[in-house]
Amino acid sequence: MNKTFLVFCFLFLASFSAFAQDLTLEEVRKKYPMATKDETICDEIYTSLNGKGDAKDLICGYAGGVTMLKAKYCSNPFTKLEYFKDGKQLLEDAIAKNKNNIELRFLRFAIQENLPALLNYDDNLEEDKTYMMKYLPLLELRELKKAIAVYMIKSERTTEQEKAALKKYE
Repeated sequence: MNKTFLVFCFLFLASFSAFAQDLTLEEVRKKYPMATKDETICDEIYTSLNGKGDAKDLICGYAGGVTMLKAKYCSNPFTKLEYFKDGKQLLEDAIAKNKNNIELRFLRFAIQENLPALLNYDDNLEEDKTYMMKYLPLLELRELKKAIAVYMIKSERTTEQEKAALKKYE
């Protein structure tokens, strides 16, 4: 066989396996915001997380979020709705098992705030905002604390008083 062909096959397979590798939670945290603007990154996270974790797991919440995000990149309305329903179920299951997880509450808040109103998935906005405002000072992960604060400061649902309180975490 031709050496060039073998090299090509090796590189192709190597790149495919690198794409299909499981992402760590840290990688998912970094890439998730980019997935809102980049379909390729969304697909990468979705492929990595699809079927991973159980409802007790933070990964399940991210899997739910990225599954709902997949709907953004679909043109078929039935597929969009299916992605939304599946993702919502994953996220809600994760939150039901981890009611005190601020990161899951933040994911749900950001998703609910950005979804079209016609999907009628905005019941927890105030509850999640209140929870985050109360427990953000106790969060030990500095980067996550900063990301939540920055997002909440930009949110239209956050009052000026709440924004002022969040400034110290920027």
